[in-house]
Amino acid sequence: MICPRCEYEFDPANGLSCPRCGAPASCSGVSCAECGACSSPFERLRRRLAERLAGEPRRDQDSPGDDPASES
Repeated sequence: MICPRCEYEFDPANGLSCPRCGAPASCSGVSCAECGACSSPFERLRRRLAERLAGEPRRDQDSPGDDPASES
């Protein structure tokens, strides 16, 4: 895999961050054919779900428009 920031080639099996500059690689930005970090389809699914959950804002926190008292 080639780091998108510094273009260093590294083996993603040891982690998805570049050992030279520390830039994290994202499953959404790298195809599975380029990467090879996942040992199974289930690992690919787990990584993609974890990235999506980490990237989306939490919906269970109260926001100003979610006040149940103001829904009359």
